[in-house]
Amino acid sequence: MARRTADHRTLAQGLFPKPAEEPAAPQEPLTVSALAARIQRTLEQGIGQVLVIGEVSNARCVSGHWYFSIKDAESRIDCMMFRSTADRSTVKPVDGASLLVRGTVTHYKPQGKTQIQVSQLSHAGAGDLDARFRELCEELRSLGYFDESAKVPLPAVPMCIALLTSAGSAAEHDCLHAAASAFPATRIVAVDVRVQGSGAAAAIANAIAAVDAAAPRLGIEVIILARGGGSLEDLWSFNERVVADAIFACRTPVVTGVGHESDTTIADLVADFRAPTPSRAITETLPDRAALHEQASALARRLVRAQGALLERAAARVHAVARARAVSDPTGSIAVQTRRLSALAVALGGTIAARFDRQHAYAQSLSARLERHHPLQWLAVQRTRVEAAGAKLSHVLGASLMHVSAAIDSAARTLEAVGPTAVFRRGFSLTLRRDGTAVRSVREVEEGALIETVLADGSIRSAVQSKQPNTPA
Repeated sequence: MARRTADHRTLAQGLFPKPAEEPAAPQEPLTVSALAARIQRTLEQGIGQVLVIGEVSNARCVSGHWYFSIKDAESRIDCMMFRSTADRSTVKPVDGASLLVRGTVTHYKPQGKTQIQVSQLSHAGAGDLDARFRELCEELRSLGYFDESAKVPLPAVPMCIALLTSAGSAAEHDCLHAAASAFPATRIVAVDVRVQGSGAAAAIANAIAAVDAAAPRLGIEVIILARGGGSLEDLWSFNERVVADAIFACRTPVVTGVGHESDTTIADLVADFRAPTPSRAITETLPDRAALHEQASALARRLVRAQGALLERAAARVHAVARARAVSDPTGSIAVQTRRLSALAVALGGTIAARFDRQHAYAQSLSARLERHHPLQWLAVQRTRVEAAGAKLSHVLGASLMHVSAAIDSAARTLEAVGPTAVFRRGFSLTLRRDGTAVRSVREVEEGALIETVLADGSIRSAVQSKQPNTPA
């Protein structure tokens, strides 16, 4: 700063050379306004645009306009930045920040103040920080810190997460709110840690190591490192080597949600998973509650479909056997057997339907308990219970089918003995109309009508040439 001050003094001497000593000449007195205007012109024309480095102090915002001072060890100068310029600036003056101020030196006549009218603000030393960032990136990349093979996969349904961030910060609030909305069954352990300023990097590294050591005892399955947005200097703690070493050595999966989506830190590159914001770090680590419910419902639907398909196959088998053995005009004995078969089918269907209803209701009640129990354990238990229920159902259904099959075989033997097929083989026949109904009287057909005569070995189609009713005795 001493050299800059000397340079400024040299510049001032060049702009305002000491006049040669001359005899004093009488002067007309100036008004204050005239002198102030002359000072303003001299400053704006003589110095004009400047680029000054200094530490910010007394920063305040009034109606969108910023007023602050920049200082060094020896001097201070006031600055002001109009609202239109401040709205476009990504850097805001904060007390203690080291900034590069670009603007025009001017004189504010109403208050007699010399100040810089700021047109642009930037962080001092940003180029040096960027160079340090790139240098450390190259070193860590060569050591394998960024390799995908070194990253630990995240658990599908973490039931306990450690959240490392500043207590009471907006990042902590956003993360806790997102966790409560996304999957409240997961427990969040909030760990207060400094995330900015001197000593923050060491504090972050120590917190990661301490939580990782306690993770097996506390049941912690994921560590989330979160911090809201800020400048490069604000986020620099997450670019320190000590933080990168702590994340790389951590056995528990580490997720980072640091800054905004456009911000990338070395901690993000080393972490097992990087989220663009703190709240997204939570939502992308936790499972989708709706998806879990749908998975449970899908399993219940699969069970119902499997049992329904088993019943349909059994019913199809019963109907196939019945069609193979059926005749068009069954006798009273066949009707009895048919009623017995129908009763058996109804009883079997009722038993299976009741089992379907109980299993479906049970699956729905278990789905509702997802909020209070670990879904993976629940699914494993329910899969075992469903398999046991399916095996039991198959056994019951098999026994029922054997009983039905025996009844069908008995009915078939009865049909074989008393059915019309045996009658057909003795020379009798069956006459049918075109619509397939049996002709029981000559009065039921007209001359010229088409009829079909069913015999034991086939059928004959013919037209009625004449008909002769029997003469009553």
